[in-house]
Amino acid sequence: MKVPFVRTFDQHEYIMSNIMKRIEDIIRADSFILGPVVEKFEAKFAQMMGVKHAVGVASGTAAILLSLRLLDLHPDDQVIFPVFGRVAIPMAVLRVGAAPIFVDVDPLSGLLDLAKLEGAINQNTRVIIATHLYGKALNMNGLMELARKHNIAVIEDCAQAAGGQFHGRSLGAFGISGCFSFNPQSNLGGIGEGGMVITDVDEYAERLRKFRDHGRLDERYFDEIGYNSHMNAIQAAVLNLKLEELDESNAERIENARFYNRQFSELNAVLPEAPDNNAHVFNTYTIQVAQRDAMEIYLKEKKIGCGIYYPVPLHLQPCFDYLGYKEGDFPQAEQLAKRVISLPVFPGLKRQEINYVAQTVKEFLNG
Repeated sequence: MKVPFVRTFDQHEYIMSNIMKRIEDIIRADSFILGPVVEKFEAKFAQMMGVKHAVGVASGTAAILLSLRLLDLHPDDQVIFPVFGRVAIPMAVLRVGAAPIFVDVDPLSGLLDLAKLEGAINQNTRVIIATHLYGKALNMNGLMELARKHNIAVIEDCAQAAGGQFHGRSLGAFGISGCFSFNPQSNLGGIGEGGMVITDVDEYAERLRKFRDHGRLDERYFDEIGYNSHMNAIQAAVLNLKLEELDESNAERIENARFYNRQFSELNAVLPEAPDNNAHVFNTYTIQVAQRDAMEIYLKEKKIGCGIYYPVPLHLQPCFDYLGYKEGDFPQAEQLAKRVISLPVFPGLKRQEINYVAQTVKEFLNG
């Protein structure tokens, strides 16, 4: 049996005729960039997230970059974020001319360690980027308390957590902005790239709309340095359809994760929690094992797709050598990078497929 790591066709097959009809409508209307289709999606997304504004952009990376631009950062301003995660975060920080500050993570969840975070805060700290890694909610009560105490802005990285919640409130709605990715592998995935920034601040929403359109003030003038970061109408049309099914598809991811947890409960592996109330929406189902590299090889030999997020901590990436970090600076992240492996958890995973994955993992770990 062959089981892919991700299979997006299942999520599109049942709405394929509607997708093709929406695309035809866009072509006939000759309205491909922004426009009414994007505005409709923005309004629906903002309503679902419980915020005033949603601004569609070109990608999740663009969402982070444009959010940082809102704060008019200077070279001495520091932006703190977890050292275990997406390379897009420090790259966005550097692109706006601020100073990236890595912080180590919790050894079990991989989420930002709030105690280490507080130790990294100083008079130059302007922003904390809170990543909801793998779809698991960071402790936003604790984080926001720290941020208020030190008067620091919070930007939420929700690239892997669309539809997730913390104590009943949507992830992305806590900070000055929440940043989402609609990469095809995301919980709410398009048929290409796309992103969204949500915010309750009117002024921020207005500037975000300028930033995504080259800094455009009106038909003639540009009063900010902006970007070509529009959301296109075809992505918005597809996402409009899939948004209605987000809760259901997340519920399926959670049920798949709970099945794995039951199957693996006696194994020598660190398993993710699967709490109630969408506190973990399982963009990936990621476990920790001692023989990770050997397990990856074994699964691939058995034709089972898997992923490693992330094999190299950010401070050890060659592009950041000049920042002066070295191996041993962030031991928890370095340990995780050697132990994490993600298994298929996507909605549409068939019962025989998930049984085969579980049985193969148990065979490997039981020797």
